[in-house]
Amino acid sequence: MLYLGLDKLYDSPHHRIVFAKDYRRNVSEVFGGGRLSDDFSVYIHNPSATDPTLAPEGQSAVYVLVPAPNLRADVDWAVEGPRLREQVLDAMETRAGMSDLRRHIVAEKMVTPQNWEDDFNVHIGATFNLAHNFGQLLYFRPRNRFEELDQCYLVGGGTHPGSGLPTIYQSGLIAADMISRCP
Repeated sequence: MLYLGLDKLYDSPHHRIVFAKDYRRNVSEVFGGGRLSDDFSVYIHNPSATDPTLAPEGQSAVYVLVPAPNLRADVDWAVEGPRLREQVLDAMETRAGMSDLRRHIVAEKMVTPQNWEDDFNVHIGATFNLAHNFGQLLYFRPRNRFEELDQCYLVGGGTHPGSGLPTIYQSGLIAADMISRCP
């Protein structure tokens, strides 16, 4: 992930996905083979396009996500993180039309799977939780009440209803409601 503060407001949509040329191979390499893909997809979140109050006037805040394998893969993130960053910025400049992007970066934070584990205690740096497949979507995610233990509740992106801040908050509300109904 890259969080970028830019001194420019690009004419780019609020949400944009630049798909890999061979998307099926990209997904297979990351989630099936556990390796970084040279042909990767990029999700670009440019909320300043619709809400100019998120950055100083004429500037923008941009969030970039590139699907990558978790720490079960043999990836040295101290080496590969900076290399991938350069490839991502290249892709944003050439494939997403954000020319001269590097010149406009005034603030930046990169977060790799290693950072997720080390800094935020996300097990194996797996921000998509148990798996990122159909068996872990919506109804199929683990329930908020742990079924093997009485009065044990689960909260977060790995449980029902899913990942992303709005659904994680909803997960907390669901569990809190269940707890408040306990005898």
